[in-house]
Amino acid sequence: MNHADLVIETHLLLNLVAQQTTAMADNIMTIDVAEYTDAARFETERTALFRNYPQFVGPSCLLPRGGDYFAFDDTGIPILVVRNQEGVLKAFVNACSHRGAPLHESACGQARRGRMLTCPYHGWSYDLDGRLLGIPSQDAFAGVDRETLGLRELQVEEKHGFMFVMPNPELRFDIDEVLGGIESRLAEAGLSDHHHLGTKKVDTAFNWKLNMDTFQEFYHFESLHPETIGQMAYSNLGTFHQYGRNHAMGSATLNISELNAIPEAQWEPRKYTSFVNYIFPNTVIFMVEDHFQTWRVYPVSHDQSVVYHSMYLPQAPTSDAELVEREQYFQLINDVAVTEDYTLVDKIHRGLNSGLPRKVIIGRNEPGVQNMHRQIASLT
Repeated sequence: MNHADLVIETHLLLNLVAQQTTAMADNIMTIDVAEYTDAARFETERTALFRNYPQFVGPSCLLPRGGDYFAFDDTGIPILVVRNQEGVLKAFVNACSHRGAPLHESACGQARRGRMLTCPYHGWSYDLDGRLLGIPSQDAFAGVDRETLGLRELQVEEKHGFMFVMPNPELRFDIDEVLGGIESRLAEAGLSDHHHLGTKKVDTAFNWKLNMDTFQEFYHFESLHPETIGQMAYSNLGTFHQYGRNHAMGSATLNISELNAIPEAQWEPRKYTSFVNYIFPNTVIFMVEDHFQTWRVYPVSHDQSVVYHSMYLPQAPTSDAELVEREQYFQLINDVAVTEDYTLVDKIHRGLNSGLPRKVIIGRNEPGVQNMHRQIASLT
């Protein structure tokens, strides 16, 4: 959002504070406990949502230079995304044409000499457009058609600072349809020019949707985070805006009412607000005063999931002291999620798996949770 849009959103939040209310869905939603526990349903979701639906790779600044790559296999298909020397994004099935070994296993890195992808198993090499360059002991492969042995390409699109890839090489997508207009919320958030501080991986022993539910409402701040987030932001108060399958929610700091005594022309809205931007089906972009974070959640099984938490700064730390300060803050946010949210969600998971039939209730004050489950149901 630009400054004018931030001011509008701030006014909406001030009105909610004054009225002591929050954005509301039209009705209460109930979903069956099997949504979280049924193994067959999980298989349907994994195919429909993580194999046959475009996946958010990350912000464009994750791959700033030619030769930068990002590898992940959490969709069930090993994927390698790389920026070529012309600055164009490319994506491939991360499997060598020889014996299927992954060309790169580390999440982020630089291609060899910035120009070459080399298999660690037998040394077959490819250029950044996926063409086969070299075969060691080439005489042992006399007669093979090198033109047909390039890497298998996947559709990848980059727009407005967003990178998306389609895991299924047989399918195509329209990036504008996938974004649904949410790019307007993040137009000036720095998706194209921020510095990637790092990524933390957290393995969780519960269903991936339980994981995602925690990001989609502010109702729990006061009860679950009384000494952390509850000391900074209003509980059970926020805006809600839908963009296609995605949505955005605004949150207010406890001191936002200070703005009532300040001329609007002097407002600094990002000091008093934060925003959760949901990218269907499994990503949240969390925008706070001076940086943004991404949380990507992937299913491992019907009762296991993995979270990748990344932090992006306006610029790289300029001193060791600043680096330590930023990393400590990054760790603190991660620790809050693990020790407060995930510890409780693990207990919820055990209760849902008790075998007792029941419904899960999602209130009108949880429109984000409702939208996520509604969109998932529409594709599964």
